[in-house]
Amino acid sequence: MVSNELKMRIGQNCPGYVSRNTSFMSSSTELAESCNNCANFVRGKCIKDLFDKIREEIRQN
Repeated sequence: MVSNELKMRIGQNCPGYVSRNTSFMSSSTELAESCNNCANFVRGKCIKDLFDKIREEIRQN
């Protein structure tokens, strides 16, 4: 299982990130760039196939 912290780091570094939330939300966790908040993250998988590539880039740095 992938941690929420890692999903946030991946979301912050993802060129394909598209927020699911189009309106203003009051909670910072609802605004956070995270895979969980990305329109391209469906059923626990990145449909743009960017997740693993970005995770590896983060690990190398």
